[in-house]
Amino acid sequence: MADSVVSFLLENLLQLLNDEIKLLSGVEEKVNSLCNELKFIDIFLKSSEGKRSDEVVKEVVSQIRDVAYKAEDVVDTYVANIAKHKRRNMLSKLFHFKERFTILHEVNAEIDKIKSEIDDIYRNRERYGIGRGEFQSQEADAIAKSLREKRRRDEEEQDIVGLVHDSNKIIQQLKESDLRLKVVSIIGMGGLGKTTLARKIYNNNEMKKLFPCCAWGYLSNDYRPKEFFLSLLKCLRSSTSDCENLSEVDLKKKVAEKLTEKKYLIVLDDIWKPQVWDDIKEVFPDDKIGSRILITSRINEMAHYTGTTSPYYLPILNKDESWELFCKKVFHGEQCPFDLEPLGRSIAETCKGLPLAIVVLAGVVAKKEKSQREWKRIKDASWDLTEVMDILRLSYDNLPTRLKPCFLYFGIYPEDYEISVKEVIQLWIAEGFIKRENQKATEELEDIGDRYLDDMVDRNLVQVVKRRSDGGVKTCRIHDLLRDLCVSECIFDKFMEVCKESNINTIGGINPRRLSFHHQLPYEMKYVKPCTRSVFFFLETDIGYDVKSFELARVLHSATLGFSSQPNNLKRMIHLRYLNILYCRYLPASISCLWNLQTLCVWCTGEISSEIWKLKRLRHLHLKMCKLPKATGERVIMENLQTLSLWHEDERVILKLQNVMFPRLRKLTLFRDEYLNEFSYPLEELSSLPSLTNLQSLNITSKIAQLTNPKVFPSNLTKIILKIQSPLEGRIFMKTLGALPNLQILKLIIDFVPAVAESMCEIYIDTGNFLQLQVFHIRGMIIKWGELGEGAMPKLRHLIIERYGASEFPKQLLSLSSLRVVHLVHFPYKQVQRVQESGLNKDCKLIIDSQGLQDVQWIQQLP
Repeated sequence: MADSVVSFLLENLLQLLNDEIKLLSGVEEKVNSLCNELKFIDIFLKSSEGKRSDEVVKEVVSQIRDVAYKAEDVVDTYVANIAKHKRRNMLSKLFHFKERFTILHEVNAEIDKIKSEIDDIYRNRERYGIGRGEFQSQEADAIAKSLREKRRRDEEEQDIVGLVHDSNKIIQQLKESDLRLKVVSIIGMGGLGKTTLARKIYNNNEMKKLFPCCAWGYLSNDYRPKEFFLSLLKCLRSSTSDCENLSEVDLKKKVAEKLTEKKYLIVLDDIWKPQVWDDIKEVFPDDKIGSRILITSRINEMAHYTGTTSPYYLPILNKDESWELFCKKVFHGEQCPFDLEPLGRSIAETCKGLPLAIVVLAGVVAKKEKSQREWKRIKDASWDLTEVMDILRLSYDNLPTRLKPCFLYFGIYPEDYEISVKEVIQLWIAEGFIKRENQKATEELEDIGDRYLDDMVDRNLVQVVKRRSDGGVKTCRIHDLLRDLCVSECIFDKFMEVCKESNINTIGGINPRRLSFHHQLPYEMKYVKPCTRSVFFFLETDIGYDVKSFELARVLHSATLGFSSQPNNLKRMIHLRYLNILYCRYLPASISCLWNLQTLCVWCTGEISSEIWKLKRLRHLHLKMCKLPKATGERVIMENLQTLSLWHEDERVILKLQNVMFPRLRKLTLFRDEYLNEFSYPLEELSSLPSLTNLQSLNITSKIAQLTNPKVFPSNLTKIILKIQSPLEGRIFMKTLGALPNLQILKLIIDFVPAVAESMCEIYIDTGNFLQLQVFHIRGMIIKWGELGEGAMPKLRHLIIERYGASEFPKQLLSLSSLRVVHLVHFPYKQVQRVQESGLNKDCKLIIDSQGLQDVQWIQQLP
């Protein structure tokens, strides 16, 4: 993590030197010199990545991290003080003239002191013989090997619970009649029992008969070719004494010879990298006799890379399976006493279905007295799960450097918290964790963040909770034990500290860079130190404190907190990049001082100053219940804004925006809740907004009689959500939507009840319309369907219909060959019968939901 600290500080300093040189007046040379020192440190840290087992090296890295933090504090404090000085009027500047020179002298002295500390670190490095690339000791190698061997023994000796169904599924794949060599995959997070399941299958008598030639190879993240090929030869009943001195190439030939013209089953346990598969696949001949390779991996990509058609994703144990495994390890086949079962189940459930954790914890419980008093003490205690953490840490250690701070960030959230992916990516950007590999690249940071998140999902470090209609991850969470790993790593690196009731009085001496409050706030904010860069609140109270406490903060996040008094001191927080607060009375003109702000999300009941249009680095603006100020004077260009979300604005909002250009705007939301139906936004006025050439997603509440302007929607839209609050002439309306060349997702909410049948909402889909549409979601009590035109919706894969009340149903829509899922929500029983009788295509899945649509998980169900 120290390398991430140094890399971010370097980027921050270089940006200041480039963009805000006036703020560094008088210290430019010192900061430039400091940057040069940090560049060499950055190289040193990158060369030591993954090789820091030696305690001396750990200490050097720790000292480097602390020095980088000091440098960051000195520069940020200086910039804040100079910005404060520049805001003063001429008389005040003269009065504080001496103060400025004092600040200048102090920062020069502090930078010299930091450079001296860096020199000391270099001298100590040389004194103790720590050279670049010389970080892995023999002792560390021995420890790693011991851990690998112990893990193999532990996993192979585990009692098998809940794997009967899993093993049957895998065996069925292995027995398929296809004679070509095929790869079957077991995928899942560390500690789930992938090796245990593979061993169960490997030892199965039916498999032994089906595959006369069997071998087991353990790969791990630390792949050692000679050791691996020798282990295969040993399984193939070949004497390895004459092979010890063979080259890797000769060992490969030897293995291939043993497998040629034999029907074999090879288990490749714990494969991590595609390069490893590329290196070993040549030794497995395909003689078209039904041979199989079974792999286990934590990485989803490995299944696809090795050519697996249907990877098996091993699930966590449910509560009953967890309890069964716990009992096997504690009672060894005997029955659990009736009075201990409730406590025992509670203990087992703390492991959240992770078999390895259950086995480790049950091993501890088995040695204790079997009484309610002792088990209650066990339930309330904190247990050392070092073995489990060591296994999980392998996944963390294997992450690329760029992903490590992003993964640790999940420790900020409470246990079992459902995390908004858009929110966490915006936080990563604010923290500086997401960078373009090529400075000339045009890819948006948010898209890179999506890739980062997908990578962690692929590595089974992050669990998908909900998906967006375009297939991207909408919300996620991480397993509680992985979260515990994040928190422990964060404490070690001073990256972050979670403030709970148990540690609220000890935080002061740690000085973490980020604080996350999960407990009622103390009366005084003495825990927020000048070094604190990010503050998170996951509790219900007000920020009744002077925000001077957060003067150097980059992130102030609270979905449950607001300012009980007016945030008059916002102007002090010039480093702020992300501000999310539930409530404040108004946003004052001093908001313009936050020139670094990238994300602003606020529920504001009063006025917002027009100074908000001066925030040129703003990327995401979410405003609720407030009145957006009109941009006056010369045309305003918000060149970085990508998301504009306005809730409960008045219907003149589009007119207010006509003097603002949004060259990079990708998502526009103009929304009003159902209880405010008397207001809506005039859709026709959208065409008057300039520069919406990049708009991809539109969510708007509107009263539409008919569309007279066919160019009301930008042609590049891929997603539209329309809440319609009046009758409309359906043919022209749908034809306008259907002509959009890039539209992939369409959701229509028909939110009115007509007084007469003639006012029914009519839906017509003309010939050749909606050529790219993949998702069609429609909700409304009264809908009249017209005919489906020839060649319309040729790519439709998912159809969702909610609260449907029409007498007829579009049978042509159901017969589309591209359709894969039909989702009916709150559907009349007779209509459900008609759908079932309509003859859906054989590849289409019908989902009937009487409870109401929560969030569609359809993407995972599609072939």
